[in-house]
Amino acid sequence: MERILIIGGYGHVGSKIARRLIAAGRAVTVAGRDGAKARAEAAKLGCEGAAFDLARPASWGALEAADVVICCLDTPDASLARAVLERGARYLDISATDAVLRRIEGLDAFTAEKDTLALLSVGLAPGLTNLMVREARTRRPDASGFRIGVLLGLGDEHGPAAIDWTLRTLVPLSRADIRPMRFGADRRAQPTIPFDFADQHALTRRGYPRVETRLALGSPLMAGWVLRLLSRMAQRPGLRAFLARTMPLLRVGSDRTALVVEALGAPALRLTLEGRQEAEVTAQIAAEVALRITGLEARGVRHLDEVLTLDALSGALAGQGVRLGGD
Repeated sequence: MERILIIGGYGHVGSKIARRLIAAGRAVTVAGRDGAKARAEAAKLGCEGAAFDLARPASWGALEAADVVICCLDTPDASLARAVLERGARYLDISATDAVLRRIEGLDAFTAEKDTLALLSVGLAPGLTNLMVREARTRRPDASGFRIGVLLGLGDEHGPAAIDWTLRTLVPLSRADIRPMRFGADRRAQPTIPFDFADQHALTRRGYPRVETRLALGSPLMAGWVLRLLSRMAQRPGLRAFLARTMPLLRVGSDRTALVVEALGAPALRLTLEGRQEAEVTAQIAAEVALRITGLEARGVRHLDEVLTLDALSGALAGQGVRLGGD
């Protein structure tokens, strides 16, 4: 039986991944810096728990028994991925931070030499966004560029780490930075802002024409001026900490999550994705990929769109109530 180690496994997304893998009959260990929290979460889930501190390689003993390692934390360097791959195990990373993914990309030759696979961009964005751009390029190979829109519902439950990361990633905005994008079958466009998800960078590094990712926050309270104010507040540590504490309490809106990819040029193309509960969608994709990763023939460091397609994951998406469309 495959043994799967989830680092950050007692976090908001990690525990959801663990629940799915346990239901699929895999032997799972949830791990994190706080061993007591890991063991408490493991007791709830019915699996093993272990202490695992990224800053202390001496605490990485849980790697020895793992066939697949899923990392749900932003790593400060590539040493964890290297330690996993050194053993010939598979490595899967759900980070949305490009600097994290670039460091792991640097292990490509090493990973291929070890005859194993590190898979990056596994989740909603990056992940499904990459797959949608791949599909759009297949249909429109002459497109001059691609625009990705990511809608996150403010009525959804977002984990503390995700909220903190989003606030830290916000940059000062001008009026010109606010642009409307339409999600799904909506008649009304949502205000969006440029946002530094890793998908756009990973795709352009591999030869795609210009790719831009934009973020919308789904709430009846959200307007362009509110996004600009939020971005200014996020630049000040005290106000950012205040927002991080209060945003989970101000869940005004739905738990809708949606993606849109626009192929630019003529003829235009628009692909859409609709679902609920962003963390559940990310967990569904990560779990499905973890179940498949040892059977994939690819070697080296790869992004999700290099080894799988939207069609290949259609069953997993449908199981989470996710709908694909386009016009």
